[in-house]
Amino acid sequence: MSITVVFKIYWNDSVNEYWEVFTKKKHIRPNRTRNTNSITTTTTDSEITPPSDSPKPRYYNPSARKRTPYASSSFLAASKPKMSNSFELLTGPIDTIQKKYEILSDIVSEYNGKVHGSQSHIVPNNIQLIVYYEIPLGQRDEVKRKFDQFVTIEVTKFYHPQ
Repeated sequence: MSITVVFKIYWNDSVNEYWEVFTKKKHIRPNRTRNTNSITTTTTDSEITPPSDSPKPRYYNPSARKRTPYASSSFLAASKPKMSNSFELLTGPIDTIQKKYEILSDIVSEYNGKVHGSQSHIVPNNIQLIVYYEIPLGQRDEVKRKFDQFVTIEVTKFYHPQ
């Protein structure tokens, strides 16, 4: 059995609430999940009749947008720099690739870049790992030079400890 209850409501601007037209009390919508078989509430736009002279309710403060950091000019000036995508091909045994990957990711982080991913390929007696990364535009040569320099130093230390 289903009972349909129809409310005529309007916006009471003096207390910022919806009120029922006939009872002149605050409109409280029944909880539908508690007793869905016995009560069904139906309202339509034609039943909501706010007084013609009352202003529409404000659900947000339009001046609040001006206080957000996204709207300020200082935030726009500090936008993300243009980035350059690149990759490195790391080859060798697993322990060597791990060391090279650590070096590369540290250098990329130092230049405010990000390592995006990698692909590995198994070749006879070795592994190839392609590492994709992005760094600020114009710093690719510096990152590659620094990576080659560190790899030469670290890998020789790794294989020839003193």
